[in-house]
Amino acid sequence: MKGIRSGFVIHALFLLCVSFASWVEGDLLSLSQLKLDTRIQPQEQLISQHNDSAYVQRIMRLAKSAEMRSYMQPELDACDNFFDYSCGNWAKIHPANDAQPRETNYQQLLTNGFHHKQQKLLEQPADVDIDDPAVLKLKQFYASCLRYRQIPQSLYRQQLLEIASEFGHMPALGSGETKDFDWIATVAKIKQKYGLDIILLLQESTDPHDKSQKRVYVGQPPQIIVEPNIRSTEKHISQQLEQHLGLQPDVAEVKAQEIVELEILLAKGMVNRPLGVLAQPRNTSELFKVYDTKLNLTRYVELSLQRLVPAEELLYEHVPTYHAHLIDVISKTPTQVLANYIFYKLLENFYYDQGTSSAVGQCMESCRKQFPELLNQLVYRHYGDAATLTDIDFVWQQIKRSLTDVIEGSTMDWLTVETRSQLLQQLNATRLLINGHANVNFTEIYSNLVVNQTYLDNLRAVLRYRQRHMLATFTEATTLVPFYDEIDNLVTLPVSLLQPNFLWSRYYPRALRYASLGAILAQQLSHSFDNHSAWDSQSKAEFGKRKACFKHQYERLRYAGEYLPPSELQDENIADNTALQVAYHAYMDYLGNLASSALSTEKLPQLALSPKQLFFVSYAQLWCNDANEQFRDKQSLLATRTPSTLRIHGALTNFAAFASTFGCSSDDRMNPSQKCHMYAINLNQ
Repeated sequence: MKGIRSGFVIHALFLLCVSFASWVEGDLLSLSQLKLDTRIQPQEQLISQHNDSAYVQRIMRLAKSAEMRSYMQPELDACDNFFDYSCGNWAKIHPANDAQPRETNYQQLLTNGFHHKQQKLLEQPADVDIDDPAVLKLKQFYASCLRYRQIPQSLYRQQLLEIASEFGHMPALGSGETKDFDWIATVAKIKQKYGLDIILLLQESTDPHDKSQKRVYVGQPPQIIVEPNIRSTEKHISQQLEQHLGLQPDVAEVKAQEIVELEILLAKGMVNRPLGVLAQPRNTSELFKVYDTKLNLTRYVELSLQRLVPAEELLYEHVPTYHAHLIDVISKTPTQVLANYIFYKLLENFYYDQGTSSAVGQCMESCRKQFPELLNQLVYRHYGDAATLTDIDFVWQQIKRSLTDVIEGSTMDWLTVETRSQLLQQLNATRLLINGHANVNFTEIYSNLVVNQTYLDNLRAVLRYRQRHMLATFTEATTLVPFYDEIDNLVTLPVSLLQPNFLWSRYYPRALRYASLGAILAQQLSHSFDNHSAWDSQSKAEFGKRKACFKHQYERLRYAGEYLPPSELQDENIADNTALQVAYHAYMDYLGNLASSALSTEKLPQLALSPKQLFFVSYAQLWCNDANEQFRDKQSLLATRTPSTLRIHGALTNFAAFASTFGCSSDDRMNPSQKCHMYAINLNQ
């Protein structure tokens, strides 16, 4: 019976793949139908993880081929516009819109799939014999959130008022005087109790240059991004004030307008800057000398941390220019408006939308926000099998070897021997980390956290717990994008990349693995070369010449009808070019060691591409995207990010091996005579 059931499931999947392949030749699936695919994904994973038959391998390859072909427009000339050739149908399948999403891309699909897997794991029944105690508390938190939609609205609003009353009174609710309102004391107490950064940020962190020392950062909170449709934002906040706090519509509308106006003023003084970059160290007397009593940052820190700040202790100002701006904004803002804003920013962290059609969505979002590291570990333990981790490590070693070949090759003679030696030492020392928090004991970390049946009580308890027990001891990043950590010389991959059969699989040709995972790893390794402070003057000068080539090349590219603005920030463009060539070199090394009889495994059925062509299409599809008109117009004016379309064209037009693979002539758009190279290798075939 077991064998019959397994055969039935495999046959069902085969029919699904055939249907999908048939669709590719005809009409495009609707977005709702695509969502249906994710619901059958667990069956597909079950088969692929436990059945290595040639039959299943062909099914998996058919499915991947159908997916890749669905995005392509192969009738177009690859040598004229490779983005449209590889991604021409993307916008029809994953269209952007005026609301959300304003842009669609592969990272979004990866994140959506990751969130779906988190949900499935949380929805598994709690089992004291299998689940760690911390996971049991997480599942109880999630269950309490789902049940909370049944609470009477009057009781819900009363609980919100109780939270506000911990710190005083919100004027919009019609109670309390504001003439003696102490805004610094209020936001400090909120920070001390719930860890929320309102108007000011406070964060304790280890000194990046001395891990044994602590730094206290104070200053600008995370940058506020002002939505272009201000009226829509005001309407949204007005509805929140009505729904959650019970304000009358006319009162809510006025208060919402005041809140948005103040937020816009605050945002004008903010910049997007990582914590620690250009932070200004000052002791208490220096802070008083600069800001006098207009902005008593020392008092804010002492109230937040519940301790005195010694005169000799340094506090690190995060974005000092924000403080001068803040003083000006506060001086011009009525106390009542300031108080309403602070209490609104406090209470929005506890809002629960009882009228939403998806309680699951908001409860999952709450779990991700309050238990990000634990959720990552849960996924890591489920999907981080030995085979997948071995695959990643193998590609990592191949990419490092490929980049080593580049640095040691003749095309890098423009660097002095000393600088090349530095780069090789750094490259050898660079480590890889999958951000799954594999070695963290969350059972111990959450040992004293008490979770009950009431969601808002649990949310308050978790916020207090993280503030008191975790922020000083556990602040590891939980980002879902790869990044390079210069301080620790570490390339970090998000645990979302562990999802089986997404970008790569043991069933797919290796071309896909090198073009996706390999390019991602190579890109972050390239960023390890961004700091040139230790380079000698000759190498710096030669680097500047090559950087100028990229600057000139990219500012001649058009996006949304406009030339890209001139920019000195070329690190990302250089990393893109390096990643493509290094990943391709690693793949060529793999092909060179592959027996001729096995070359057929490097092709996909019903996809007329050679292994090399498959590599380039797979690379390009990493950057498939669609953006609404307003988003495109905004992107065309940014000097800090090259749009995805041009990231593909920029890297490929500089690579002679691409032109050779697709037979591009010297007159073709994708094969210009002027090519820019930084960390490149002689590979034209």
